[in-house]
Amino acid sequence: MPRRDAARPHVLLVDDNQSVLEFITEVLTGWGPFDGNPCVVMTATGVAEAIERLGSGRYDLIILDMVLHDGNGLEVLERVRDLDPPPPSIILSADDPEDLRRRARELGASIFLRKGDGVESLVRETISLLDTQSEVEEGVTREDGSEPDDGPGRILVVDDDPLVSDALASMMELIEGVEVRTAGGGRQGLELAKTWHPHVILLDIAMPDMDGRKTLQEMIASGLKSRVVMVSAFRDADIARECVDLGAVDYIPKPVDFQFLKRAITGHLTLARQEQG
Repeated sequence: MPRRDAARPHVLLVDDNQSVLEFITEVLTGWGPFDGNPCVVMTATGVAEAIERLGSGRYDLIILDMVLHDGNGLEVLERVRDLDPPPPSIILSADDPEDLRRRARELGASIFLRKGDGVESLVRETISLLDTQSEVEEGVTREDGSEPDDGPGRILVVDDDPLVSDALASMMELIEGVEVRTAGGGRQGLELAKTWHPHVILLDIAMPDMDGRKTLQEMIASGLKSRVVMVSAFRDADIARECVDLGAVDYIPKPVDFQFLKRAITGHLTLARQEQG
């Protein structure tokens, strides 16, 4: 089904809180960067209504709460996955159980944001995903006339355990069109990131020379635009939240399922190309 208006992205917003629906709709239809090109926003307050909306129109982006009055967001994501092509999705929710979040990623969720993270995060990720969809569907160039980065996707794995580092690097090398490098600790990872400018960094937390949180802080402070994904054996919601607050874009617990990791990193590579230009 063709897009109804190619110049205006269509967004399906699903949340059972009417105040949230109204606020995000206002943002996407006239706030800041959307003032000149407002989104067309359709809303749904539950699973059944969302599925009905998906069956009657085409959307460029889904913004979805996970806990709804008549079910959970997984049911909506299952229907989104069946679309051709499936639009990207942002999960905008309160703190969800890890198993629910993991299942959402398996179903293709692109980005997770917490309610309360601030409207800037939502706007940034929305613009990135919509820009990606525009380039994929229409083959447009950037506003400055340059073409999107079509070189290898650069992935840096930072972990002090050689076995884990090699395993993660081998997993990443199975993604088509990527170049992977490894670093055996936080300091080495920081220096390599500064010179190589990876699109995505997989960063462990527990490392002896400089732990992942300190490394992350140094990377952010240095101005790196890489998307940093924490990959750690710590299954602690407070640690995950701290890392996201420090600037990480994702937190994936070990042991890692390859298909789960591949889908997540592929999405982050796409977004990183947009953000890094």
